[in-house]
Amino acid sequence: MTFAQRTYYFCPKCQSPLQQQSAPHWAICPNCDFVFYNNPAPCVSLLFYQDGQVLLARRGIEPQKGKWDLVGGFINTGESGEAAAVREAKEETGLKTKIKQYLGSVADIYGDTLVPTLNLVYWLEIISGAIKAQDDVAELKWFDLKQVLKDLAFHNVRVAIDLLKAEIHYNEV
Repeated sequence: MTFAQRTYYFCPKCQSPLQQQSAPHWAICPNCDFVFYNNPAPCVSLLFYQDGQVLLARRGIEPQKGKWDLVGGFINTGESGEAAAVREAKEETGLKTKIKQYLGSVADIYGDTLVPTLNLVYWLEIISGAIKAQDDVAELKWFDLKQVLKDLAFHNVRVAIDLLKAEIHYNEV
């Protein structure tokens, strides 16, 4: 069951009961033809890499509190992925950064909330500042990129790290 299926039973325009449909939309109102699309929430997943290590953030809040995640978060309305990447990096690490490279996108689910997400994965360079866990981050820690990471918060973390590994390997060949 998706987040929308748990939340939307009635049309937000006319309050008629919604009828479930097949892809690409989830529900339609038979009274006013309102269509509810179960689109993913856009997010940024940020990778910092230096000296063979990748920076991970221990989550300080639910969902998946205490597990390792990438620095990142939801994109605000009216904000580009690039702007969100730089903002989230500053909010969660205190670092001034710039985007080195866009690595790809990863579909995921935001923990037990069942909100579908689309994570835009960026590789960032540190320009200045001292790393300090802030906002909803309990701890920041560098991990050897070759290490098998455990206790990861979400599917997109491993996929994003694999994208980084592939890019680093491609540039070394």
